[in-house]
Amino acid sequence: MPTTTTTPLPPLKEIRDLLTGLVGRGCTAERAAAPLSPDAPGIVAATYVSGRAQVEAVVGVDLALGAALGAAIGLMPPGPAQGAAADGALSDVLLENLVEVLNVLASLFNAEGATHLRLAEVFDSARRPLPGAPVAFLRGGGRRLDAVVDVAGYGGGTLTVVLA
Repeated sequence: MPTTTTTPLPPLKEIRDLLTGLVGRGCTAERAAAPLSPDAPGIVAATYVSGRAQVEAVVGVDLALGAALGAAIGLMPPGPAQGAAADGALSDVLLENLVEVLNVLASLFNAEGATHLRLAEVFDSARRPLPGAPVAFLRGGGRRLDAVVDVAGYGGGTLTVVLA
């Protein structure tokens, strides 16, 4: 089957199921009332590129969800996630764990017939301002999904997927 250029926007159920399997805890995902802003504090944004090294997708998570996912996948108690949210920044360990989650999320884009995407870079706005591509995608009105995700026992926050 020939490759197309249309990357699918993942349904909420696929996001929920992938995260549940990945962190080994129940997760919920529902549409968010408001989009994730790149100007909010503590945003972690991942860029996903095609074989042409062009950014085709961005996934952004807020600090609360990033901490929850990072702690849950690392089998850490909820305390470090709550502490990160209170401190306004992810620890190095939580960020490393979150990068693993963001890497696995690339599988949501790789449907049969679609251009293969892979994780390129991860940016943490608590460490330095987000660069142009993630900001442009998160501000854009293209194909996007804003969701509120909750990780059982850890809490949650907003996850946004934006496609080129």
